[in-house]
Amino acid sequence: AKKPVLLYSIGKDSSVLRELVRRAFAPGRIPFPVLHIDTKWKFGAMIRFRDETARGLGLDLIVHTHAARLSPFTDTSAYYTHMMKTEALKQALTAGGFDAAFGRARRDEEASRAKERIVSVRGPAHDWDPKRQRPEFGKLVNLRAPQGGSVRVFLLSNWTDADIWHY
Repeated sequence: AKKPVLLYSIGKDSSVLRELVRRAFAPGRIPFPVLHIDTKWKFGAMIRFRDETARGLGLDLIVHTHAARLSPFTDTSAYYTHMMKTEALKQALTAGGFDAAFGRARRDEEASRAKERIVSVRGPAHDWDPKRQRPEFGKLVNLRAPQGGSVRVFLLSNWTDADIWHY
């Protein structure tokens, strides 16, 4: 990847991924930005934790919020999630010119994620098509992004919730 980014939601899985990446580059710092999509509905303590962690680890933290002023209470949850999380992420990836995004999605979380590969190919609009995914043979993965597209790399794909808590 020419311009990778680490996705960071502040949650337990995301924090485990951040720590694994930090350890991979220790004693140096993580050599690429860390992106948080802020929906403006996190607890203040979580945002303080995010900011203190970024300062303490010397992270190049990028915080992006969708410009729409939506509420999970007045808009449908599906529309709110789509705009404030999915579309905001696409905006941030495009604005940053990122060609690879390291995320924490696990296959055991929901049925749609079970179809994801460790390296998930995305089109130019960051769209995902399960039929366009490359096969994974053992531990062999292809990190090359398609022309004009990008990849998402889910390093914790094969972890379970128990693995996260055990770590």
